[in-house]
Amino acid sequence: MKERPKMYQNNERKEFHNNRNIYTSFDKSNDIQKKEIIWNSNDIRQKINQIVSANNFIYSKLVHIEIGNEVITRKIIGIFGDNLVTIDNEYIPISNIKNIYIK
Repeated sequence: MKERPKMYQNNERKEFHNNRNIYTSFDKSNDIQKKEIIWNSNDIRQKINQIVSANNFIYSKLVHIEIGNEVITRKIIGIFGDNLVTIDNEYIPISNIKNIYIK
């Protein structure tokens, strides 16, 4: 019988380096001083624009919103007119917001 060539077999001791760099789009730091440095402005619309235009804002961001004496936690996706739009299609008037900060 005629001898045929063997199939290609890769080296089993090969080292892989294809996952060294990773990217995460969330920040779990709860440093209060960091929040005070970022949110030193009293203008709510400017705070919202800073959140939406941040580099780590992909589609939605979990924030705490102070309305009256109540603090609610919502995922915001943007601004439409004079309203803040949440991921649940809820419109929150910007004029009612006392403070907003990232969770």
